[in-house]
Amino acid sequence: MKCKFLLMLLSSAVAIQAAMIKDVRFSCSAKDCQMLFQFASDKNLPTFFQKYDEASKKLTVGFSETDFAFGVGNYDVDGSAAFVRSMRVFKEPYRGMNFLKIEMQVGPSITTDKNAIALDKANFLLKFAANNGKAWTFSKLYASKKAAAEKAAREEEKRLAAERKAAEKQAILDRKAAEKAAREEEQRLAAERKAAERQAILDRKAAEKAAREEEKRLAAERKAAEKQAMLDRKAAEKAAQNEGSASATSALLPGLKEMTVLIGSGMEQFRLVADSRLSIDKVSDVNGSFMVTVAISGPQKSPVFKVSAGSLVKSVFWDANGLNIQLSMGARPVMLVQDGALILQSSENAVRRDGFVFWSARPNGIYVRDWMKSPEPVPEFSEFVKTYEKESKKLVSSTQTFHLRPVVRELIVVADETEFYAAPSEKAQVMQRVVFGDRLVNMDLNGLYRKVQVGNKIGYVNRRAVSFSDELSAVQLERLKKVDQERGEKLTQGMKPMGSALDELYEDRVTYSSFGRRDPFVEVKGLVEEGINIDQVELVGIIWEAEEPVAILVESKNPSVSYTIKEGDKIMNGKVLKITQTDVLFLIQEFGVSRRYSMGLPDKFGGQK
Repeated sequence: MKCKFLLMLLSSAVAIQAAMIKDVRFSCSAKDCQMLFQFASDKNLPTFFQKYDEASKKLTVGFSETDFAFGVGNYDVDGSAAFVRSMRVFKEPYRGMNFLKIEMQVGPSITTDKNAIALDKANFLLKFAANNGKAWTFSKLYASKKAAAEKAAREEEKRLAAERKAAEKQAILDRKAAEKAAREEEQRLAAERKAAERQAILDRKAAEKAAREEEKRLAAERKAAEKQAMLDRKAAEKAAQNEGSASATSALLPGLKEMTVLIGSGMEQFRLVADSRLSIDKVSDVNGSFMVTVAISGPQKSPVFKVSAGSLVKSVFWDANGLNIQLSMGARPVMLVQDGALILQSSENAVRRDGFVFWSARPNGIYVRDWMKSPEPVPEFSEFVKTYEKESKKLVSSTQTFHLRPVVRELIVVADETEFYAAPSEKAQVMQRVVFGDRLVNMDLNGLYRKVQVGNKIGYVNRRAVSFSDELSAVQLERLKKVDQERGEKLTQGMKPMGSALDELYEDRVTYSSFGRRDPFVEVKGLVEEGINIDQVELVGIIWEAEEPVAILVESKNPSVSYTIKEGDKIMNGKVLKITQTDVLFLIQEFGVSRRYSMGLPDKFGGQK
């Protein structure tokens, strides 16, 4: 009870101490003009301040712990007055006290906050030097504007009532018209349905008749095709017998197209291609006798074909179980099936020299190419060109479908933020959002989207929002290092996927060393291709919102000559590798040496971003 009494006493004291402005008057004499703030009482008058803002032409006065009888808000006085044109009344704490502020939009007669003040009992006077003002009383202005507003509200209410009545009448007419139109539409649709049903019966009968005739025709064609196939098979068997008797014996076992051995760069690979496409579920694991069996149809028995190259596979032969591959003692290679071919791969320790050995057995013979570095001094380039074999390039190109080592390619998010979709479409469900620096596992390319793996989720991201680590520009690489440092991580080179998508995670490429010579896979006459010389152009723009990003280059010495390039376009001695929002990455190949060159957009000061 005592606490409640003290609270009531304090509230009464605060209420007694609070001042109240009950009206505001403005008047002028021959000498000056003054603004009178009439307080309800001459006791406990508040603290006062005034402030003038030249830029906004506003004079603000403040009274501590004061209320305004008409409440806070915006009030118009006289829009063309030389003194006060409008007032905004609001409360705001100032220097530890709650102030009532009156912000006045003023005319040209008020230009300072050094205006004289005076106190006449309960009237607080603010005096101005000029004397050309028009007198007004705020309570009268407030009352007249309130009455005008109430009158306008009554007239608006009458107008709205008349409009509602007219709208209700029109709605009745519209409803009747709509009901009539609906009945007519229903009758029309019923007639159309009846006609459509009748036409459907006629179409079905015609289709059944055409189907019977087509079935008869196809049966006749199948019969003729079977007859022709039998004749062709007999002719082929006869031709094969004649060719077999007239030509040399095939260098390969029956049922096989090619066997290839590739040795170099610390690995050895054996590749086998059969007449029928292979699948990994038909390939057994290495047994105790180091034998791998491929369960495919073929001869019940065949001679043993000895592989004369490498130390991984010793021989190949057929038996009743299928095709058998005899491995060397202790060999445990990685096995996979790619494009219908069986590939075995393991580390290579027998050859200590740098380079490659290529061995290929085909039906028409066995081919061997040895690019191992000899112990003798490297010959001069001119001597190497003289001994260059033109036909060897054709054999090398056949190895370009091999997969020398399983590499899970890592993608890095280069956009500030992008969506991770459940399907390759921007309308698909967004499973989460990935940000710059996040690592993704590359699985496949689907048009404008890349199929990737994030943790244990598999989905799609826009391919423009990600890049491989070897496609990053210098600016992106520096930013990535900073992001990794902030996250407390190190720049990773790859990550293992949760699922098994082995045949989709390999990149087609051949890796080799040029030993300081020219690129042996490039013909002598084609060492330099004509095209854009990146040393003589500058990057001036990138069109990023197009379906495929386009970069705009201009010649440094002649800016009127411009070029547009896309990813994959050829330039002099290379190609365009990647286009981002700020950079273009080129791959340059000269004399067997590859290098990457990044060209960035200029910033607003003319430097590179």
